[in-house]
Order: sequence, then C-alpha cells, then structure tokens
Amino acid sequence: MYFEDYSKFLTAYDTFNDADFVIFGIPFDATTSYKPGARFGPDEVRNASWGLETFSPILKKDLIDVKICDKYNLLMEGNQSEIINRAYSASKDILEAKKIPVMIGGEHSVTYPVVKAVKSVYDDFAVIHFDAHCDLREEYMGNEQSHASVIRRTYDLTKDIFQFGIRSGDQDEWEFGWENTNISMEMPTKDDIKKIKELEKPIYVTIDIDVLDPAFVPGTGTPEPCGFTPKELINSLYLLEEIKEKIVGFDVVEVSPHYDIGKITSVTAAKIIRELILTISK
Repeated sequence: MYFEDYSKFLTAYDTFNDADFVIFGIPFDATTSYKPGARFGPDEVRNASWGLETFSPILKKDLIDVKICDKYNLLMEGNQSEIINRAYSASKDILEAKKIPVMIGGEHSVTYPVVKAVKSVYDDFAVIHFDAHCDLREEYMGNEQSHASVIRRTYDLTKDIFQFGIRSGDQDEWEFGWENTNISMEMPTKDDIKKIKELEKPIYVTIDIDVLDPAFVPGTGTPEPCGFTPKELINSLYLLEEIKEKIVGFDVVEVSPHYDIGKITSVTAAKIIRELILTISK
C-alpha cells in the first residue's frame, strides 16, 4: 500500500455492502446553547483515530478484523427540519440493510433522527444515554429539537431510557427524569446492565463526550465539572458486552475541536468508538 486515506475513520475501508458497521458524521451545531463548533467534530475525530493502534489489549480484538465502512458526512444543505429528515432516511437505510450505524456528531440534537430511524425499523427499543446533562427540556429557546431537548424527544419514541453520568439540569428536568427515566449520576453497574438485558429489546447507545470531566476532554461546547475519567467510561462500556447482540447502533457527539488541547478530546472520542465497535463486534 502506497497511500492512506486519513479522511476516513481508522481501517474503515470496506464497502457498504460488505460492512457490518457504517460510520457517518452529522456536522451540525446550530442549536448549541453555549460554545458552537461541534460541526467540526466528525472530521477531527476521524483524523485523530489514526493516532490509535487498531488492537485493543483489553478486548483482545483488532479493528482490522471488523468490516467497517465510512460514508463520510451527511449533506448539510437546508434548515434543521430538512437535515433531520435526511439524517433519518440515511439512518433508516443503514438499519434496514442490517448494518450497525456509528454516528459521529455534531451536537447532541443529531441523535434524534437516528433514534427515530431505530423506532421505525425496530418499533420497541431501549436507549442507554451517557451525558453530563439531562437533555430533558421540553424545548429550549423555543426549539423542541434543541440539543438540550434530545432525550425528551427520545422519550416520545420510547419510555425505556437509561441515563448515566448526569450531573446538570434544571429542576423540571430532574423531576421528569426521576419520574420517567432511569436517571443516575453514576456510571452503570452490572445490575443496571442486567435490568436492561431483561427487557430483551434492541438497544441504542448515545454518548455525549461531556459525560467526561473537562480536565480530560476540554474540546466540547458545554463542559461540566465533576465528571468521569475516560477509563471509568470505557470500563462501563465493556459491561455492554453482556448485551452486545441487542445493540443496533451508537453515537459519540459534542466534540468541539476549537476548544481542544492537543486533540485529546478527539482522540478520546475515537478510542471510545474503537472500543465500542470491538465490544459489540462478533
């Protein structure tokens, strides 16, 4: 091999038809409530992935043994509603082809169309949500599709939502979460995974990078102190091996490279993607 394509995620050279996992980016950040820039996340995470090895010594698996396709980024022309519809259609096509979508954001609002596609294909499903923020507002600044409302919109699609690492939200959000979702300020335990497994439902996993402490991931638009270490999060993701057959897709969102230091946020996001692909791969 004489040339390398660094515009794709590490080892993601398979065709769509051959692939088991399909990576794509949604570079959108129009509803960001603090610091914009997450639209640059997908490309930066791809670039940072080339600083990683393909092999995971914990899982004893290698990305080169997994069939992965990278379809680049979603077309961003049009307003938010048009972009949502386009993302929904693209995600649905991937799911209907029996592939596992791996979406890189973008702000967290872009999770909604992917989850909507999961609803369309599987109907009854559960969501595992890692985040610093509740994201349970009915609307934010008049927008029901804000990144601050994404889990509230997800609740419109499924009542089986498990939130982990949450440490920020207004009183109404917390009260809604306490009453309606399985909300926790901690990382998941084996008991949590057992509870999710007992549902026997397809599962979608969404990871907002700001679930981690800003000391480890400064490159995000809404940093929240008192978070978790990358090791704590990734060790929690390893627990998902128990339910890997049920996981139908996942995303990593809210990487905002302009605020990063030495690309540590981007490479952390890339490693999360590597470890989660390998965790749920056959």
